[in-house]
Amino acid sequence: MAAPRCAELPAGGGHYVLANTRVPTGCIEGAIPTSTSVCVDNLAQLDIEVRDGKVAALFPAGTAAAHTHARRLDMRGKMVLPTFADLHTHIDKGHTAERSRNPDGSLSGADRSTAQDAAFWDEADVYRRMDFSLRCAYAHGTSALRTHLINMTPKQTSLTWPVFSRLQQEWAGKVELQAVSLVVLSFFRDEAAATALADLVASHGGILGAAVCCAERGGDPADDWTTCEEDRDELLDRIFTLAKQRDLHLDFHTDENGNELARGLRYVSQKAVQHGYQGRVVCGHCCSLAFQPPDELALTLEAARLAGVTVVSLPLVNQWTQDRSHTGGRTPRWRGITLLHELCAAGVPTAISSDNVRDQFYAYGDLDMLEVFTQSCRMAHLDRPYGDWPRAVTSTPANAMGLRRHCRIGVGLPADLVVFRGRRYSELLSRPQYDRVVVRNGVPLPGGLPAYEELDYVPRSIKSGEVPVLAVDYGSDGEVMVKTAIGTPLAAKNGHIANGSHIKDSSGHLLGSSNAIQSLGSSLSLPSSRHLPLLIILSCVAAALAAVAGGGSGLCRVLGLPWLS
Repeated sequence: MAAPRCAELPAGGGHYVLANTRVPTGCIEGAIPTSTSVCVDNLAQLDIEVRDGKVAALFPAGTAAAHTHARRLDMRGKMVLPTFADLHTHIDKGHTAERSRNPDGSLSGADRSTAQDAAFWDEADVYRRMDFSLRCAYAHGTSALRTHLINMTPKQTSLTWPVFSRLQQEWAGKVELQAVSLVVLSFFRDEAAATALADLVASHGGILGAAVCCAERGGDPADDWTTCEEDRDELLDRIFTLAKQRDLHLDFHTDENGNELARGLRYVSQKAVQHGYQGRVVCGHCCSLAFQPPDELALTLEAARLAGVTVVSLPLVNQWTQDRSHTGGRTPRWRGITLLHELCAAGVPTAISSDNVRDQFYAYGDLDMLEVFTQSCRMAHLDRPYGDWPRAVTSTPANAMGLRRHCRIGVGLPADLVVFRGRRYSELLSRPQYDRVVVRNGVPLPGGLPAYEELDYVPRSIKSGEVPVLAVDYGSDGEVMVKTAIGTPLAAKNGHIANGSHIKDSSGHLLGSSNAIQSLGSSLSLPSSRHLPLLIILSCVAAALAAVAGGGSGLCRVLGLPWLS
């Protein structure tokens, strides 16, 4: 039996009042009703009237009955927030952490394992994982989401944008979906390729992006991928010119490191002013602000303010990747997140977002913006007073996405709400709140998250032999485990590996059919005998190829490009 939800709302919506709620004042659009009680944590005690899918009125708590005969639902002080906006995600590579593992958790390790995972990508694989991600976000209460799409190779560029457009149409009215092209700054040295990418982005209604001073050595002149010291100005001018010609917004990865010299945020902000692009630029990460001396920090913050740049911090992922030892055994010395308080005090719009979920950069997460907000409050001390920090996951990112009627509570706006059992922040941020009720256009969603078992499938690249299978084993529950040529396990659902297709080695030589391997394996009763002679031979081949390749992390050598988080 499913656990009871925190509130019972009319299944079909209709006309009703959420009585005795607590709403963060920063999430309220328009004036707060006169005589409304507001506590020290800026929570307004309100009755919310919902009619025809919209917020019909706001009243001081306990007074709605004098103005309307709508059905009254007593929330007993439960907090109500608007739906969330997730401004910076990577759902094109989400849910790949198990099949292509990052061996040490570092940024460079993530780059390499992400590049290796590209062997599995096809239209069905990308669609399945992106759709799964959107279903998670929707169930948690997100109504707007922007994803970066890796465009470092022609294969991924040709895959990600058509899948994005398909999902954008399918999710219209549920999750407003936007996409950003993700390449490194040096990509724009090829003017023809840059122009073609900008045209493609424009044809899909997307946002143009790049990574600036964003590698582990970002900011150092030796980083010629993302810093591009000698021609940085020329490359940034090219990006802004391409965007202006096509009326595209811009979204940059900047300064994802702890290097004092990484000042991509400042460079981008200065170009935004120079090109008259104020208010149309987002910069993500900005971790290096924490290491800039006071005078340099002041210059960067002022440049960002003048440019109207929205900075989006990714606390969960940056605390995970920054200051990480490549060999282990060392505790990080800093949290990795940007200077949220200082940015806000400087007048720079500041958002907080999920970033990576279950991929090589961050093996956890669920696109739950309450979790992101909760952990951000703990890591960056966004409390006492809480002030307007809830805006960082609601209206501020929505504004950056051009969605001025999303992610806020106000009369005449859609009744897109999230009702939580927690009555104050100390309750809201102490438990996961999985019994929340998400309301869209006045109607509560049925609840429930997609099951991870949906992702237990074998990509087409294995079935076709494009990615060679090196070994087959069986878990204690009888689940078939497939080890591929990139050195990581894949689970095959219901024991089916390749539906009778042929399996080849890394040179393309036929090794036999998947059915033959499965039938041979199942005929042996002893667990120690399940590694068949054929698989022993394959293991030897694998070892030999690994030795020839220099002992790399995988047998299929894939060019390791900076994919970035």
